[in-house]
Amino acid sequence: MKKSEDIPKVSIVHCSSYNQKKVDKAIKTALKFADLEIPFSKTVLIKPNIIGSFPKKQKIATTNPSIIEAICKILKKNKCKIIIGESSFTNTVDAFKDSGIEKIAKKYNAEILIFEQDKLKRIKNENGKILKEFYVSRKFLEADLIINVPKLKTHLLMKYTGAIKNLYGVIPGGIKQKLHAKAPTEKKFSSLLVDIYEKIQPEINIMDGVVGMEGKGPSAGDEKKSEYILASSNAVALDIVCSKLIGYNPKKILYLKEVLKRKIFHGEFVLVGQEKIPNLKFKKPTIYDKLTVGLKELLNIRKSIVVDKEKCVKCGLCSRKCPQGAITLCPYPIIDKKKCIRCFCCMEICPHHALSLK
Repeated sequence: MKKSEDIPKVSIVHCSSYNQKKVDKAIKTALKFADLEIPFSKTVLIKPNIIGSFPKKQKIATTNPSIIEAICKILKKNKCKIIIGESSFTNTVDAFKDSGIEKIAKKYNAEILIFEQDKLKRIKNENGKILKEFYVSRKFLEADLIINVPKLKTHLLMKYTGAIKNLYGVIPGGIKQKLHAKAPTEKKFSSLLVDIYEKIQPEINIMDGVVGMEGKGPSAGDEKKSEYILASSNAVALDIVCSKLIGYNPKKILYLKEVLKRKIFHGEFVLVGQEKIPNLKFKKPTIYDKLTVGLKELLNIRKSIVVDKEKCVKCGLCSRKCPQGAITLCPYPIIDKKKCIRCFCCMEICPHHALSLK
């Protein structure tokens, strides 16, 4: 029998808007309910979800700056050194600025850490199914405490993206594209995510669920006012609760299934702040609606990624970031169907959402 102190708590706190006073109160309450304490005079690294620069979707695609500010206030009070680190799919410098988080970093004298610009250290994982080793930022590894701050969203490939998926952002720069090519399917990419989580497990995880994204997440979906902030010491427990919150059976989220299979997490948690998990009924990515696993595999073979020429500005970002080199500009993107692995990276990173599945 497990001791009660070994069972993580997952707090669910209502927060109706990004009004700073409301967010400050909700973050403090969520941490308190989950028995999470911020240490004094330590180096703390905050890992938000800054997937890229999306002018029309920034509010719902990335961690809101008010969430980061609320955390920085607590850290500053405790005289901690603050680092905010990320590696975006697009230009990370621009992404920090466009997200509004650069402004918060300057306000609280926090260091902005772009992972691909830091010295890298190798992490070995002999038990990894996809990654036997991978590289991460030296400063990330040397931080005394990691605060993982994902955004509540659906995801075209993974169905749901949360605390565990947010850790994919610790992989620096263009290496992410190479790993997508190495693990193109939902099942393989799930194993890859668990390989990373097996070696990197943040001590504090805070979900920005005040406003989420439904449908074609993680960047091209629609706004969903969900009005919750959640927190836990355990990223898996948080993701189980959040996947239920948006209307998914956690057993259908393959990376959660893989974590439990590897016995990295025992599956038990205590819910606090709410008696039961609300069901917000997020709109799911359309490629998964009412499909069996077999049909989804068939879909990946037959469906093609198409370009909306009215939205496309011919920036070439999709071509540069495609892990398979399957996209060329002429002058609009042309997708080589034989090379395309349906990883949806191009759809995910397009700032104008000009790519879709047909």
